[in-house]
Amino acid sequence: MFCTKCGAKNEGKVLNCTQCGAVLKVSTATADNTLGGLIPYKNSAALIAYYLAVFSLIPCVGLFLGIAAVILGIKGLKFYEKNPQAGGKVHAWIGIILGGLISVIYAIVIIILIFANITGGR
Repeated sequence: MFCTKCGAKNEGKVLNCTQCGAVLKVSTATADNTLGGLIPYKNSAALIAYYLAVFSLIPCVGLFLGIAAVILGIKGLKFYEKNPQAGGKVHAWIGIILGGLISVIYAIVIIILIFANITGGR
């Protein structure tokens, strides 16, 4: 690697120029120690699917949020397959599984309530 400031040749793993001390590249240790590896900010569909699935546990809006979580989870998985460096595979799966499960539960509850109203509560 050559220094852009003085042109001196440097080893590939050094962070500063051995001749003039200029910064050659950003340390990967600094970037990897943040939450960037845990939060897939580059795969927004998977991240939003995860949060929608968690918030689908809220009564009255759970069915709609669960359905949205499943749709965005699938989009997030497709994005992950094309761009694995973006991450978000686990977030997408959580969105699909939890969102789908909650949607099915709320749909069953709604069907039971409708059936109970039609039959007069017997």
